Amino acid sequence: MRLRSVVTSFLAAGLLAGGGWTQALAHDAHRHGAAGGDPAVPAPETPKRKVPLRLDENEQRRYFTDTALLDQDGRPVRFYTDVMKGKIVLISFIYTNCTDICPLLMHNLSDVSESLGDRFGKDVFFVSLSVDPEVDTPEELKKYAERYNARAGWTFLTGDKKDVDAVVARFGEFKEDFEDHSMMFVLGDVKNARWSKIRGDLPPDAVTPRILDLVQRRGGL
Repeated sequence: MRLRSVVTSFLAAGLLAGGGWTQALAHDAHRHGAAGGDPAVPAPETPKRKVPLRLDENEQRRYFTDTALLDQDGRPVRFYTDVMKGKIVLISFIYTNCTDICPLLMHNLSDVSESLGDRFGKDVFFVSLSVDPEVDTPEELKKYAERYNARAGWTFLTGDKKDVDAVVARFGEFKEDFEDHSMMFVLGDVKNARWSKIRGDLPPDAVTPRILDLVQRRGGL
């Protein structure tokens, strides 16, 4: 079965089927009419404002899940609420014993984090999901993070294999053989549901502008 990208799942399909999400503005439907009018006649209702389903926080949480995982410090985190909610994130898929793709990905990520300066950890956050969680304990991820000078704002995640696999699958990046894992980065402005994928072997000067574009569109530059 062909894996769907996050762009397809989120933007084209609107966070799965269902169309837009409607939210009523907070108005009292039983207010009296204007002064001098008939108090028995209710004021006209304010038109309802339609909010796209993909922008609804509860729907985002449902899609990405609040799966319980562990970070590199061994702290339990809820995936959506604690790691993603409202942020601009660059997500990668790695494992610590990888000697092929991962070193290149990690060096690129480290360079990109440096190029972002003080925006990193404030406006932009990195999330690296281990695709080999049975080996990659928090302790192993901690050592791995230190090897690549991971700065504050870069979260490494592991947990029960079934839980990690389920989260990775939400981004369309699950592989039966974890050694065949993706070299793609998933870039997203979670709050505004803007998602794209970037090749992880691109040089940092090709990745950083894509991130800064999302920051600028938020009015952060």
